[in-house]
Amino acid sequence: MRIAITGSMGSGKSTVAQLIRDMGYHVKDADQIAKEHLESDCVKTALLKRYGQRILACDNTIDKAYLASRIFNYPAEKRLLEDLIYPFVYAELTTRTSEKIEFSEVPLLFESNGEHYFDEIWVVVSDEDKMIERLKKNRNYTDEMIQERLQHQMSQHDKALLADVIIENNSDIDHLKKQIIAQLDRVMKHYELKSTG
Repeated sequence: MRIAITGSMGSGKSTVAQLIRDMGYHVKDADQIAKEHLESDCVKTALLKRYGQRILACDNTIDKAYLASRIFNYPAEKRLLEDLIYPFVYAELTTRTSEKIEFSEVPLLFESNGEHYFDEIWVVVSDEDKMIERLKKNRNYTDEMIQERLQHQMSQHDKALLADVIIENNSDIDHLKKQIIAQLDRVMKHYELKSTG
């Protein structure tokens, strides 16, 4: 069974993913996979063709600051980058393992039309003021940076409407753990019933 963990920036989806790892499950990281493929020959060649040598930093890697300035200011260029990278990302996320439950943390799941790759989607939600507080504290984002990034994402409300499971992250870690454990118990019972049925 494949489960995607997603949510808006600052909602706490990475915290949920880490708690699931701490419980002994493997969680694939779509962002990490995307970063690795950003330097692949295929993607680098396409970006060089699009932007020329200015896309490269002095060490010949992709200049992420320049790339970010393009994709945050030009939605069509953001889509171009996603179209280049996400086929690689989903190929890795959907590679079958021996795990009964395969988790993947996918921040831009809906934005990249990846929901059909998964059996269940868990959306982590949080009050907006808490999300903004986390982004300022953990990433040192300014209000302008937060708004710039959020406008390129589907709204939290719309993501919640598409969820199979909603994990609410407005309280403490214990509250978060209880929700995760309850969902894991439900999923394992479902898996066992399917296996024996």
